[in-house]
Amino acid sequence: MNPSPNRLISLSQARAIVDSLGPLASEETPLTEALGRITAEPVCAAGNCPTVDSSLKDGYAVRSDDVAAATADQPVSLVITGTVVAGAATSPTVGPGTAVRIMTGATLPAGADAVLAAEFATERDRQVEVRANAHAGRNVLRAGSDVSAGEIVTTAGTVLGPGHLGLFAAAGITRLSVVRRPRIMVAAIGSELVEPGQPIGPGQVAASNLVTIRGELQRIGLETDGVLLTDQLDRLESVFAAILSSHDVLLTCGGVLDGDKDLTLRAMDRLGVQRLFHRVRIGPGKGIAMGRIGTAVIFNLPGGPPSNHVAFRQLALPGIRKLAGYPAPFTGHKTALLTETVHGTNGWTQFIYGRMLAQKDDGSRHVQPLTELPRLQAMAVADCLIELPEEIDIRTAGAPVTIWLF
Repeated sequence: MNPSPNRLISLSQARAIVDSLGPLASEETPLTEALGRITAEPVCAAGNCPTVDSSLKDGYAVRSDDVAAATADQPVSLVITGTVVAGAATSPTVGPGTAVRIMTGATLPAGADAVLAAEFATERDRQVEVRANAHAGRNVLRAGSDVSAGEIVTTAGTVLGPGHLGLFAAAGITRLSVVRRPRIMVAAIGSELVEPGQPIGPGQVAASNLVTIRGELQRIGLETDGVLLTDQLDRLESVFAAILSSHDVLLTCGGVLDGDKDLTLRAMDRLGVQRLFHRVRIGPGKGIAMGRIGTAVIFNLPGGPPSNHVAFRQLALPGIRKLAGYPAPFTGHKTALLTETVHGTNGWTQFIYGRMLAQKDDGSRHVQPLTELPRLQAMAVADCLIELPEEIDIRTAGAPVTIWLF
């Protein structure tokens, strides 16, 4: 059972709610457009690869019994009856005392059960002098040895890389069932905000959260829409209604506290959004809220850049990953040793921007807290977040900590 949506909850409780999200519906995509997509179901091979027994070497297709006694001192002579190359429709049959010259990838001729590598043979006057044996199956790639028809080659929830696409092509697969990518809108809210790249007047602030979040999502292959909104409740309500009718995810930045101009959640309430939680015991980022309406998921993020970014990385991004089909959204954490002492707040999960250092000779990883840098500079140079759990209010230099890699 979910906790009361208006009660301050722990990070573990919030993660459990996020983890309950299911993937979006599947869709078909051509193999050539599947890079980076996530499989919605197991993928089965449509055919064998290779389709026939073939040669792994340039050399001679032989009967293993004919060359069993061949050595450098006592070579065996075989009559060459022809040549077979990769892609040839037909080839000579290998009979007793004969061999067929064969190229890498060519179909193993009937009668042959091995391929002798070219370096162990000398050819003269349509005969080949064999100086080594070749047991049955030597240098032969059996039909279906890479992939067999009907074999499951990839499970559901696999992020497809170039190697997967090559495997699928070899297995005769031309189309795939993948999880549909979520349609995402990022909305920055505040009358003081200006579009990034525009002149910033006195008292104004560039909507940097908009750029940061869209960049984070673009990095994992998810395109987003973006909009900048002022503090007008009726306008927020109407714009949010339109967004939620056309997008799977709405990420809002700002307006989640209790000030007169914090109107985001009031607009959500007007729309009938089911609030799953509001405020989590994390620092920074406690103001985050999560809700649902219809099939759409909403993450209302705080407006301060570190609070916005931490809340996004720790809860909103895993939620989007779950919708996109990743089976384990809370990944990317490791253990490292602190280079200096850090302080947290008892009863709260604290996050600190950090930078990984070169691995030591003993294999240990060390992380440097970026506590001395201004907040935006720390965000820019960090490659991880250091997590201090609720029960810890201090971690001394040299102590192990959990880090979340970017």
